[in-house]
Amino acid sequence: MFRSWRKLASKLERGEISKEEYDRWRYKYPELDKAGRWAKVPSQALSDALIEELKKG
Repeated sequence: MFRSWRKLASKLERGEISKEEYDRWRYKYPELDKAGRWAKVPSQALSDALIEELKKG
């Protein structure tokens, strides 16, 4: 997260992006973050069910 923010802040400082582009990214993070990889975590109930099934065999 910090790396993505620093990368965009550097682009803003160098004039590669506008303040509006930076703010749009900042307010919609992580939706607009192209650098990071995001994964959804299963619910605890689903996780427990999967573990139980794996224990069975």
